[in-house]
Amino acid sequence: MSEQELTRRNFLGLAGVAAAGAATLGLAGCAPKTDSAHAAGGGTPTSAPATWDEEYDVVVCGAGIAGLAAGICAAREGNGAKVLIVEKDVTPNGNSPFCAGSMLYCDDAEAFGVYLKAMLGDHTPDDVQKAFCEALTENLDWLYELGAKEEWLDIGAPATEPDPAKGAEWPELENWWTYGRIKFKTKDTDGPTHVHTFFEQTAENTENLTIEFSTPMESLVQDPETKTILGVVAGGKTYKANKGVIMCTGGFESDPDMLYNFTGVTGCVPYAGKANTGDGHRACAAAGAGFWHMYGGAQYWTALRNLDNTEFLSTVWNFTKKNLGITVGVSGRRFYMDYDACSCPTSPYAEPGSDIHLNMGYRHGITNFGGTWNHLPLPEVTWFIFDADAMATGEIFTDITDDPVADGWAYEAATIEELAGKIEVPAAELTATVAQWNEFCERGADMAFYRPADTLTPVKTGPFYAMRCVPAMLNTDGGPTRNAQGQILDPFGEPIPHLYSAGEFGSVWGHLYQGTGNVGECAAFGRIAARSALANE
Repeated sequence: MSEQELTRRNFLGLAGVAAAGAATLGLAGCAPKTDSAHAAGGGTPTSAPATWDEEYDVVVCGAGIAGLAAGICAAREGNGAKVLIVEKDVTPNGNSPFCAGSMLYCDDAEAFGVYLKAMLGDHTPDDVQKAFCEALTENLDWLYELGAKEEWLDIGAPATEPDPAKGAEWPELENWWTYGRIKFKTKDTDGPTHVHTFFEQTAENTENLTIEFSTPMESLVQDPETKTILGVVAGGKTYKANKGVIMCTGGFESDPDMLYNFTGVTGCVPYAGKANTGDGHRACAAAGAGFWHMYGGAQYWTALRNLDNTEFLSTVWNFTKKNLGITVGVSGRRFYMDYDACSCPTSPYAEPGSDIHLNMGYRHGITNFGGTWNHLPLPEVTWFIFDADAMATGEIFTDITDDPVADGWAYEAATIEELAGKIEVPAAELTATVAQWNEFCERGADMAFYRPADTLTPVKTGPFYAMRCVPAMLNTDGGPTRNAQGQILDPFGEPIPHLYSAGEFGSVWGHLYQGTGNVGECAAFGRIAARSALANE
């Protein structure tokens, strides 16, 4: 990030993160009560403790896929280097166990780089994109080096020319066919069935690698003069890191305050893990890190919930589509392209070479808004409205309930006016909205928000129904700015010595996103960061 990019908004927002870190540490009271251990989240840097509790060459914070990959690489390539991974949860966690498990890779870094550049633009520096692409070419071979067997893997190899059957996330963009994906098979195999399980098992069998669970990273230890990171405070103990600390603490999707401060959304319910609460962001902010991509991630879409807002209709995030009705806000009006399926009218996303400005649909929470693709700051509560014909199809609830009204999944009413009263929206507005929608259905074109023609299902047969919707997400991607070596940078682009990152913690994905990209990045930048740390004297 250049000095010019350090805007007032960024500065104030990140100052708030640092302040929150200080407040959190003050309340926790678990950092050493001496003037020698500097809690980076808690004030002015001081010198290192006279005696460290434990000493390692590399300390990794977080035991998701990124942290496990970084720890494995550092231990296996470190010529005897001692490596520690600290994890706040009781098992390796974060979002990793909940992800689909597909890992991005490529064979031709230069060719894939064209597609990546089309997705990321100038939001991520070219040298970082290049380093990422080059590291992706190593992902498959590295799995084999770690002991993965070919029969365990389902490999979708990169194509050398356009392949309409491939189905990239952005087939409108140049070189969309040049990426590949690796996934562990879920059956008919004697090996692990998920990439996270594979890395967990590999870490357990790696010499010189220690994992401490129930050991939350509380702060960084930093030299006050050189700004070099010397180690971490975790679980009330000080851990010296002679060569570096690698931050892999994931996102902040389970911190409502951070979500609101950086994305403007309240009431969000994450689909995946609940342990990612921005701990690492606060520690790095206090240590002087600059931040990027804070708006990025797989977010937001309006997901169907029960009326008590305690359970999702579906835990498969991209099948919470609403093609059998419309979504309205508390105003009773439609306000966006309210067909949530993660696809366009064509399968699975769009026709290769078609006009990206005209295509509709959701792609990991990114949607067409005025011809460009963005994350929308969705309302805290919305309502999915549908009729008896839609209910009769059996497509909405499948096997979750035999009586959705009695079981608290939906309101029922004889008229639209009565339904408006139950969900507390203006009856006149909801009635007008439904009437206009039915006109669009008769015309065969949604002239308000251009929903796909095959989703134009009228709402005209009573009784009528309403379901609660909330903004949902998978993960955030924003965090400390990272360079091509995996170093964390200050707001003016200078590396903070001995501080690195990998994975969704300050991800390279700052604009459009290709599915499988986060897992691929976890492995790629896990290795980059580990090797950079090992190079330190």
